[in-house]
Amino acid sequence: MARPKTINEPVEEEKRAQAEAEIMPHHSTEASADEAAGNVDEQAEIETSVEEGADLDQTIPAEVSAIHVGNESATSLDKEGSEHEKTKLERKKEAKAERLAAKSEKIAASKEEHEAKSRHSKKFLVAKAKVEPGKLYQMAEALTLIKELSVSKFDGSVEIHLRLNKKKAKGSTESSRGVVHMPHGTGKDKKVVVLDEKTIDQIAKTKKLDFDICIASPELMPQVAKIAKILGPKGKMPDPKSGTVTNDPKKVMEEIKSGKTEYRVDASGIVHQIIGKVSWEDTKLAENAKVVMAIYPKSRLNSVFITASIAPSIPLDLSKL
Repeated sequence: MARPKTINEPVEEEKRAQAEAEIMPHHSTEASADEAAGNVDEQAEIETSVEEGADLDQTIPAEVSAIHVGNESATSLDKEGSEHEKTKLERKKEAKAERLAAKSEKIAASKEEHEAKSRHSKKFLVAKAKVEPGKLYQMAEALTLIKELSVSKFDGSVEIHLRLNKKKAKGSTESSRGVVHMPHGTGKDKKVVVLDEKTIDQIAKTKKLDFDICIASPELMPQVAKIAKILGPKGKMPDPKSGTVTNDPKKVMEEIKSGKTEYRVDASGIVHQIIGKVSWEDTKLAENAKVVMAIYPKSRLNSVFITASIAPSIPLDLSKL
C-alpha cells in the first residue's frame, strides 16, 4: 500500500530537480573535457605520426641514396675490375702474338738456313763424288784436286791434318805443342800482343781476347797466371815451348810475321795446320805441307789428309811421301 505524500515532498522534489540540473552541465563539461583531452591525444599522435613519417621520408631517401651510391661504387669497381681483366687478357694476347711471331721468324730463318745447307750439301756431295773411295793420293795430285773440290765463294784456306798413333819412340822428346817455321807463311795475318801489367788487368776485367798470339817475358809470368783460365782454353797462354815466353819479344814477333807458327795436338791426337790459300801455287803449298809433316817421325803418322775450308778431305799416300 502506497504511502501518501506529505506537504513538504513537492518542495524537496523541486530542490532535487534543481540540484540535478546544476550537476548535469558539470558532468557534461567533464565528459567534454575528457573527450577534448582524447581529441588532443589523438591529434598529438597524428602529429607525431606525421613527424615520424616526415623523418622516415627523410631517412629513407638518404638510405636509398646511400644504397644507390654503394651500387654505383660497386658498379664502378666491377667496371674497373672488368677493365683490368680485359687489359690483362689483352696483354696476354699481345704476349702470345709476339711469341708466335718470334717463333714464326725463327722457323723461317731455320728453313732458310736449312735450304742454304741443302744447296751447299748438294755442291759438297758433287765434290765428294770426285774423290775415289779407298784411294790414297799423291801430294801433288791431292793439291791440284783440292782446288777443284773447294766450294767456298771466298779464297779458302788449305789445311793439312796429321792423325798420330799412340806409339812413341823410346827416348823421344816429342811434345804435344811447339812451333814450326812455314817457308811461305800461312796466308793468314795474325795479331800479336806483348803482355804487360796494364794489358793483363784489362783482360782480367773484360775477358776479351782480340789477338791471336800473346808474348810475355819470364819475369811477368806470375802475373800472367791471373788470366791463365782465360787464355788457356783459347790456346793463347804464353809458353816457352812455343817461343812465346821470351826476353826478346820483337824478334819473336818478326819470326811470327815471317811464317813462324804454333802447332798443338788436340784431344783426339790430331794436328790441324793451315798451309796456305786455295789460290796459291801448288809448289808453295807442298813445301809448307812437308815442313808440317816433318814435325813427327813417319812412324807416328797414322794418316794424313789434305782439305780446304769448305771441301771434302783427300787422304794422302804415306808410303810415297
